[in-house]
Amino acid sequence: MEPRPLAEGDPRRISGYPLTGVLGAGGQGVVYLGRTPHGQPVAVKTLHARPAGDAGARERFLREAAIAARVAAFCTARVLDAGLDDGRPYLVSEYVPGPSLEALVARDGPRAGGGLDRLAITTLTALQAIHRAGVVHRDLKPSNVIMGPEGPVVIDFGIARLLDQSTTGPGLVGTPAYLAPELLNGAPADAASDVFAWAATLVYAATGHRAFPGAVTAVVLNAIMTREPDLAGVPGHLRPLLAACLAKDPASRPAVADLLTALTQERSLPGRPVDLRRRRLVRALAAGAAVAAIPAMYGLAGLFSPGGGVPFGSLVREPVAGRQQWVLSVALSRLNGRPVVVSGGHDGTVAVTDLATGAPVGALLRGHRGPVWSVATDLLPGGPVAASGGLDGTVRLWDLTTGTPLLEPFTGHGGSVESVATGRLGDRPVAVSGSLDRTVRVWDLTTGAPAGEPAEGHAGWVLAVAVGQAGDRPVVVSGGHDGTVLISDLATGARVAGRVRAHRGPVESAAVGRIGDRPVAISGGGDGDHTVRVWDLASAAPIGEPLTGHRSWALGLAAGELPGGRAVVVSGGYRDETVRVWDLATGTPIGGPFLGHRGLIESVAVGLLDDRPVAVSGGDDGRVRVWSLQAPYPPASG
Repeated sequence: MEPRPLAEGDPRRISGYPLTGVLGAGGQGVVYLGRTPHGQPVAVKTLHARPAGDAGARERFLREAAIAARVAAFCTARVLDAGLDDGRPYLVSEYVPGPSLEALVARDGPRAGGGLDRLAITTLTALQAIHRAGVVHRDLKPSNVIMGPEGPVVIDFGIARLLDQSTTGPGLVGTPAYLAPELLNGAPADAASDVFAWAATLVYAATGHRAFPGAVTAVVLNAIMTREPDLAGVPGHLRPLLAACLAKDPASRPAVADLLTALTQERSLPGRPVDLRRRRLVRALAAGAAVAAIPAMYGLAGLFSPGGGVPFGSLVREPVAGRQQWVLSVALSRLNGRPVVVSGGHDGTVAVTDLATGAPVGALLRGHRGPVWSVATDLLPGGPVAASGGLDGTVRLWDLTTGTPLLEPFTGHGGSVESVATGRLGDRPVAVSGSLDRTVRVWDLTTGAPAGEPAEGHAGWVLAVAVGQAGDRPVVVSGGHDGTVLISDLATGARVAGRVRAHRGPVESAAVGRIGDRPVAISGGGDGDHTVRVWDLASAAPIGEPLTGHRSWALGLAAGELPGGRAVVVSGGYRDETVRVWDLATGTPIGGPFLGHRGLIESVAVGLLDDRPVAVSGGDDGRVRVWSLQAPYPPASG
């Protein structure tokens, strides 16, 4: 920031620091450019006269100065000194020459490419240092990020407070466009509110507009409380991270450390294990297996007019914004005679939506503490149900008719539940779950009790599960972070086929289908391997060549059958924003990629609508898309 000359009424010296200019002014004080006795330039902040006249304000200022001095100088302006000058509190910090981020964007336009990524990482590094000292910034915004000669630097800890509420004075502190919604409801500032402000700052840096635009403060605050952020123009790889950070519920926002790992993961060694939540933010390990095998009982009717048709690969209806900002998983069902989609959200909810119209059905189902990575549906004697698994390590069962939980949460996993599927063990309906604790567990859906012992065998996390039938034997297909696919007996957990090194990277999704009378397993590759592969369900022998075409991880898989018995698999590419359909028998694509997603694709499902096949996809834009798989089928392309 460039200083302006001192004006009449500005002090010429504060304590031992001669002042040479004014760097800026805010709600609580003025920042001057000064010099140390050795000639080093410094920023000197003073409180305005009125708060400085209050003994409590002076004490808080000095306490905040001592706290700020504990912050490590990682991408922050170091605090050098603090004190009282003729009763007026002052804070001395390192002077960083350069324009503010706000001024730079206004002058040169939005940041992009590597410069934007570096800005995100350095500002997060600054927040991490601030939070480690037990401090909350409380006013992070573009004008408090200086684009210095050595990179971005976060400044202004004059209003930072200890996380301890005993050091927090009354009143709302911060700039309206960057205030988290809980602050507007009177909640104390914390690390989560800083994360919200960081994301709003990055939206401005990437686009030149605010995440919550408005010409007057009242409009801005209303948008923060009630509307979704405007992320138009944010690069695709940053959009899901920023959307998660701008969640209305502070508990749903990621931690700074998780965000740092997510942003740097792709520059790490391939396959390097990272924390689940971090991996989810950058790669979103969608457990497509949990929604892949939709029973024939869920033939969904009513979306196509009699005798009408929608061309293959076209949207059946326009997608509408749902209640979940980020859809992580989808499954299909019928409720009261109408087709519905059940979705798991990053906000910890399970939603039921009318598939024909996109209208919400009932209230959001709440219970998970953290993102819901996977959902699966089934039909019990009492009606349709959904099983969900999430970050909190539980599997939960929901009555879709009443919108209430059934049984107590299924607990036992020692880590996040990555994937859930449903099936039958004899006459018993069961749910199968795979977890970061490297186990696969089976649960009786009538009692909630475990059915047998946990199955082990993966050397790493279990990221995907699917249930199928190999002859007379029910089996579980599981895919792991170690790149292997295992086929196990559903009843005993014993391995049916040897461990197959299926992909060069993690196995992100799994499904079960048929090629004629031959049951097959299907797997989708993650980092380092974007292929879809097909395996014999009884022997785990590979069938045909890998299916190639995706330029990103195949995070969602769903197997189905087109009219005439043509077996297909539908796959969703995480960052390439495409849905693809493959002929399982020939290994060739049917038509070109389905285009229309404006963000990350997390999960896919297949079903029948009025006896016509469709694919369903969900992603980070909060919209569920319904695609026609109706004949005539185009030749392969794209």
